[in-house]
Amino acid sequence: MSTPGLIPTFTTAVNTWQCDENDHLNVQFYTEFGHEASAHLMAGLGLGPRARRAAGLELTVASDHIRYLREFRVVDTVAVRSGPIEIGESDLLVYHEVRNGSDDSLAATIRRRLVAAQPWPQDFRRRSEQALVTLPAQAAPRSVGKIALPDLTLGDAARCGLIEVGRAVVVPAECDEQGELLPHHQFGRYSDGAPLLWNHLGFDRAAMQERQEGSVVVEMLNHYRRPLRAGDLLVVMSGLAAYSDKTLTFTHFLFEAETGTLAACAEAVGMKFDQKVRKIMTFSDDDQARLDQRKLRLAA
Repeated sequence: MSTPGLIPTFTTAVNTWQCDENDHLNVQFYTEFGHEASAHLMAGLGLGPRARRAAGLELTVASDHIRYLREFRVVDTVAVRSGPIEIGESDLLVYHEVRNGSDDSLAATIRRRLVAAQPWPQDFRRRSEQALVTLPAQAAPRSVGKIALPDLTLGDAARCGLIEVGRAVVVPAECDEQGELLPHHQFGRYSDGAPLLWNHLGFDRAAMQERQEGSVVVEMLNHYRRPLRAGDLLVVMSGLAAYSDKTLTFTHFLFEAETGTLAACAEAVGMKFDQKVRKIMTFSDDDQARLDQRKLRLAA
């Protein structure tokens, strides 16, 4: 049952090209759903894109926290409902509930913090306060937010044990109307680098695929530190922050390569996945001994 007070903000269906080697929706597209849903929610509260332009109010995303609760497969329908859960002087925490439109089952939850360059207009504040909803327990952070991610430079990254998993150029098609890299493409860079990170940790991804073993992400928290723009060079450095018998907690640091400054950083909780029976797998004692040797020692 949907959380009371939420309003419809996004509807679509899953396309083949959005799915990965596990034959389910790739993590980056949940971020896209939340991004577009945020725009419709803001409009419902009186600050859509036209109203913001008229008011000269600039809006940025500070963080995205996502819990991936159920798979989306090809042609599944997606329905997002949203509402504000906390409002400050110039920041707004919003909640998006991502459901399978066919049976209304909960597939994911998204908490997004938005920040304005100036205090909110009084009318928007009044509407937001009237529309506040209570965050359900299943949307609260479970395994992320416990690690202090330092504001590293690219030059510091390798010394911390992070490895390079991606190097690319930001192209205009990946950017929004302000020319800034869209959030879901940041998540896409993390996802694209995952096979390199798993290989580094001693798991042969090609061999895993032959055995019909994959990997899944069940929770992610991303902090947007500085915007990347079309034409910027980027490097993603990643590593293992923690592990258990069934989970790996990865850290990702996305840098603007020319200056070495940090653009974003994230925690992601991943698991090994049996594609035949669609179940989470357990890491062996040998796996865990190897993981312990590759664990990062990050200093805040």
